[in-house]
Amino acid sequence: MKKITSMIGIIIFLFLITSCNHKDVEDISADTTQHVEETKNQHVESQEIIETDSLSWLEITEDGVNEELYLENLDAEVLEAVATKLRALVEEEVEAERENPEIVITEGWTRVFDSQQYNEVLNMGESAMKPLYWIIYKSPNAGMYEYICATALYELSGYDFTNEDGSLTWVNSKEFLDRFNEKILSDRKR
Repeated sequence: MKKITSMIGIIIFLFLITSCNHKDVEDISADTTQHVEETKNQHVESQEIIETDSLSWLEITEDGVNEELYLENLDAEVLEAVATKLRALVEEEVEAERENPEIVITEGWTRVFDSQQYNEVLNMGESAMKPLYWIIYKSPNAGMYEYICATALYELSGYDFTNEDGSLTWVNSKEFLDRFNEKILSDRKR
């Protein structure tokens, strides 16, 4: 019985890592929505919500991302710090789930949003936003690492990408980037 439970946990974990662009991710998205809303409420209460108006997103254009300009405006040290913290987080979670596959069922994978590394990235505030965007933008994947980056950028941006029922309008990091770009461009037109 323990082997079956372990195998189910491993299968669920592998599914989460490799299929963040499948329809089943809507359940993950719902958990993330709840977490994001709770975190946003905490930020609002402490008046720490980051206004993206203070950041220039001129690199995002109707024709796509001007990578040369983006790289000029990207702080490499902050990029390295963000990437290192979130990679370590994913590695720790993979190891924790390998050691105890039942943790996926008992605690869920959204526990990553309560981790020290994730909160350290959020505490970097506005300075973490462009590195998070760059990680998502340059990644060919839409897995757990990218989803965590997208969720952090979503929380820091203060944007509302939810449906009327409260569910997120995106289910993976690439969809998030589309919503983010649309919002930047629409705000610029005002």
